[in-house]
Amino acid sequence: MQTHKHSTTNKTLFIGLITTLAGIGLAVYFFIDREVFDPAQEVAPETISRFSKPDPSAALKGLFGSEFSGEPIKTKSGERVGFWFEQSFAIDGHDYHVIFSKGQKLDAETGAPLDSHVQGVKVGAVTYRLDSDGWRAIGKQTGIGEIGSWGEAPDIKQAEILILSPERIAFMLDFGYGMGGYFDDGKVLFGFDGTSWVDLGFVQTGGNNAGACDDEPLPSGITIPCWAYTGDISVLADIHRGYPDLLVTRTGTRSGDEQHPVKAVENTVYRFDGNKYADTGSE
Repeated sequence: MQTHKHSTTNKTLFIGLITTLAGIGLAVYFFIDREVFDPAQEVAPETISRFSKPDPSAALKGLFGSEFSGEPIKTKSGERVGFWFEQSFAIDGHDYHVIFSKGQKLDAETGAPLDSHVQGVKVGAVTYRLDSDGWRAIGKQTGIGEIGSWGEAPDIKQAEILILSPERIAFMLDFGYGMGGYFDDGKVLFGFDGTSWVDLGFVQTGGNNAGACDDEPLPSGITIPCWAYTGDISVLADIHRGYPDLLVTRTGTRSGDEQHPVKAVENTVYRFDGNKYADTGSE
């Protein structure tokens, strides 16, 4: 009988220990569960809003002082302005976001956009920088420069970025124009230095005479040989007026002199002249 009582006591202690451990385990589980999924730990909506990418309509309202609903509006200065494109980028370890606007000049009598082949659009920008409190507007500009023709801007989804220095970049935007069968292609450069945007000009990378040439003799007996070339832009070590020289490496042919109407195209260097990049001639 003594042995039986001892055995019963051990079983009772063992069951009690198991029950206690189970209770502790459940308590720990629910404690951890509350720590992980506590609603108080979720990101507040206003925090999400601060760190969300800036809204184009709000940006253009701040730039022009008028409400935007996605459609272009007419300004007091007689332009029709609207959203062009937006893009994020980084300089020197800092994140930026820019929203570009485009402004069309209007005919004073008809109110229609001017659409000659030399008429581009006026470019504006609202630039943001990301800091600990979210995206903060650091610059608003309405007259960076002009781009386009026939009263329209080129369709830009994502600009190619050229790193000019650790503190400066340039957006390279495809652009071309033609007249009389001759066509020039290249990049319009908008530079940014961490504070503001500037128009750095047009760098020609390619060209052709596809609309004016004929390798077969004309009825007059004159032959106009066809030529075409393309090119790429890279940055050189030489710096002038704070900006590096740009090398345009070209391949193909172009027009020459009367004795050599078509010749191999040569590389060229563009140099900043204090206002924009200008072609200095052959490398």
